Amino acid sequence: MKPTSLNLTVSLADQLFAQTKSVGIFNLSLGLVEQLAHRSEFSRLTVLANRTLAGRLPTTLDTRWHDTPARGRLGRIWWDQFEVYSAAAAAGNDWLFLPKGFSSFMRPCPQRLAACVADTIHDFYGAQYPQSVSPLEQWYFVRSFWGTVRHAQVIFTISDFTSGEVARLARARGVEPPPIHTIGIGFARPETATVPKENRVCVLASPFPHKRTRLAAEWLARWQQESGFVGAVDWVGGLPPGLELPGFPNWHRHERLPEEEYRRLLARAKALVFFTEYEGFGMPPVEAALAGACPVFSAIPATREVMGDCGFSFDNSKQESFRVAMDSALCVPRGQVAAWADQLLARHNWDLVLDRFVAGLRGAAGPS
Repeated sequence: MKPTSLNLTVSLADQLFAQTKSVGIFNLSLGLVEQLAHRSEFSRLTVLANRTLAGRLPTTLDTRWHDTPARGRLGRIWWDQFEVYSAAAAAGNDWLFLPKGFSSFMRPCPQRLAACVADTIHDFYGAQYPQSVSPLEQWYFVRSFWGTVRHAQVIFTISDFTSGEVARLARARGVEPPPIHTIGIGFARPETATVPKENRVCVLASPFPHKRTRLAAEWLARWQQESGFVGAVDWVGGLPPGLELPGFPNWHRHERLPEEEYRRLLARAKALVFFTEYEGFGMPPVEAALAGACPVFSAIPATREVMGDCGFSFDNSKQESFRVAMDSALCVPRGQVAAWADQLLARHNWDLVLDRFVAGLRGAAGPS
């Protein structure tokens, strides 16, 4: 018997590049929609979007414009709690999909609800950095997480690590979660770079404490002094409050780069350095390998799961392991990085992601 077709509404109205805290989730959301538009399993696909995304969405989509969440925090809250469900009801599809995973805790969803929970960082921050997030913001995200766990018909995650964390938190609270499916993230091979590799290292920075930017600055400075590295070091991203990078003449700062500029920079670099102590997936090391830059990354559960044996990982508690990883990355043959890219593309591609997504929707049971 031929499987019944699906009809789906996807909410992207709360996604803005200029304001997002996670460029990775922003890119994942757009990538999912682009891929969904090509899948024959969906008889109807409606996208709820704000006009900052006008040039980023396929023109063939049934796109409905909702700018409320782009107007500020109150607009975003109103959208999350009330308006998105009204817009989904007006679209008339069976399913509503929330790529950012923040569900209303004020009203039930009139459609079947699916959500992608990218991570459980609210729990990590509550335990490790309780003073770094305002109590009201933490309360809101915790309530939204539990709104998803209690009311969604199916939850998707991007790693087995996050699937395990969602299940663990539900068990601890005595809540029976809906089916949880790891779908991962898909990547595509970038166009062949036309720029030659340079003696250049790209380092990702962030003001958020879990990204360990202070440790990155300390260890990079020590490594450069010990190794005598004279190439360029490009820091991309904001810095934690009060942190000033050492005044090395070969260190350059970029607060935030448009996607195309970042890709060009990565294509020229020999290595990408990615410090972190918590991720739901960790896209930058994969993107680095695909661009031909050797990934150097913190060995945490999500990055180990995603990267496997590709690239060079280091222990956040052992500076010596970072030194070895950096020295190895700058000496690794380009052919090895290309082989890693092939392995990663085989494991993390959009066909696999969408197959898992479709199977999760079709397998979800229970009343809407």
